[in-house]
Amino acid sequence: MSQTRRLWASTRYADLTLQQVAQGVGLSKPALYAYFPTKEELFLSLTQQALDDWFAALEQHLRLGGRHTPASLVGLILALIEERTELVTLIPLLSALFERNIGVERARAYKHWLLGRTATLGPLLEQALPGLPTGGGLRLLTYTQALIAGLYPMSDPSASMHEVLSDPELGALRVEFLPALQDALTALCTGLVAERSG
Repeated sequence: MSQTRRLWASTRYADLTLQQVAQGVGLSKPALYAYFPTKEELFLSLTQQALDDWFAALEQHLRLGGRHTPASLVGLILALIEERTELVTLIPLLSALFERNIGVERARAYKHWLLGRTATLGPLLEQALPGLPTGGGLRLLTYTQALIAGLYPMSDPSASMHEVLSDPELGALRVEFLPALQDALTALCTGLVAERSG
C-alpha cells in the first residue's frame, strides 16, 4: 500500500496502472492480481485504510469525553480532515470509481466493515453533540463523506476552469474547500439537532 500511496501522491488515477504499482513493490503484474484483481479493488483498499485512520483519530478524540456545540464538533472534524490530504482526494472517487468493477464479496466485506466502524462512531458523536438524534451520528458521517465528494472537486478545477473562475465577475462561483465544508457541516449539525427538538 505504501507504494500505491506514493504513486497516488504524484499520479492521476486515470494515468496510474497496476503495472506501475507492481513494479514499485517488486511483483509481477499477475502476482499483484492475486491480491487485487482490479485497479478499483486496490484503490478501494487504499481508501478503506485512509478512512480507518480518520475514524480512529475521531474516535480517539471523542472518547476523551466532553460536550460539543455544532461549531466545535465541526472544528474537530475539519482539523482531522485537513491533516489527511490523501483521504480528501480519494473520497470523491469512492462511489464513482472504486466501488465499481469489484466483486460482490469484496463489496460486501467493505460495506460490513464500514457499518461496523460507523456503528462505533455514531453513538460517540451522539454523546458528544447534545441533541443529535439517534442515528444522527451515522448520518453525519455519511453526509460528511458526500460533502467532501462534491466540494473537493469543485475547489480543485481544471486549468481552464481555474482561469475562467479567476474573473472577478465569476468570483462568487469559486469554492474554497475547507470554508465551504465548514459552512455545510455546521448547517448539517445544526439541522440535525433542530430536527430532534422540533
